[in-house]
Amino acid sequence: MNLRVGTFNIRNGVAFDGGNAWPFRRKATADMVRALDADVVGLQEAYGFQARSLRRRLPAYGLTGDGRSARRWGERCAVVFRKARLELTRSETRWYGDDPSRPGLRLPEASFPRVATITTFGPVDGGPPFTFANTHLDEHLEDNRVAAAEQLLDWLGDGPRVVVGDLNAEPDSRVVRALEAGGLRNVLGPDAPGTNHDFTGRTDGRRIDHILVSSHWTIGAAEVVTERPGGRLPSDHWPVVADLTLPV
Repeated sequence: MNLRVGTFNIRNGVAFDGGNAWPFRRKATADMVRALDADVVGLQEAYGFQARSLRRRLPAYGLTGDGRSARRWGERCAVVFRKARLELTRSETRWYGDDPSRPGLRLPEASFPRVATITTFGPVDGGPPFTFANTHLDEHLEDNRVAAAEQLLDWLGDGPRVVVGDLNAEPDSRVVRALEAGGLRNVLGPDAPGTNHDFTGRTDGRRIDHILVSSHWTIGAAEVVTERPGGRLPSDHWPVVADLTLPV
């Protein structure tokens, strides 16, 4: 089975970003998701109204994932998938901490609740199922990021796995090393461009957006995508995309 996967922090739509605010770039964001041509993409910082906007503009794709607040509102780690290729058989949002099913749960001293959207897909035309998890980790505390990464590994099981997200951590961090120690591999090499550019368009910033996969997958082409649909920056992050093969 061949699969194209992506991750993209689309920047929350309530931020005061001036000319880069959501109403001015929502078309470019949808165009970027479409241009990735991925079968499944993890989106971070997606508010409900952003998810609805993307769903309208991308009718070939389904979308799942709950908001991170106690009422399941606000930012979510949405999973967008191509309906013609993949059947969603499981989707759940879990909160990092000692009671993952409790909406709004926070890790110690965290500014916000942090979540993972964990999904299971089966190819529409037949083939083995796989787990796809999308997450966005703590922006300040490395100990919380490491604790979340270790908890996420416990949730994933042993089958074919893909983990994507904004980890707020670079490739040589404790967080990424913890995920690699748990049997995952980063699809990008050490010389890949940065992903966080703060609406500057630079490519030498921090690479904090990652795709990691279990040993079941063969990794093909993988890249940080630096296109500007219609000449506009679609977010303050660049997305990452990778081609994977799962032997059957």
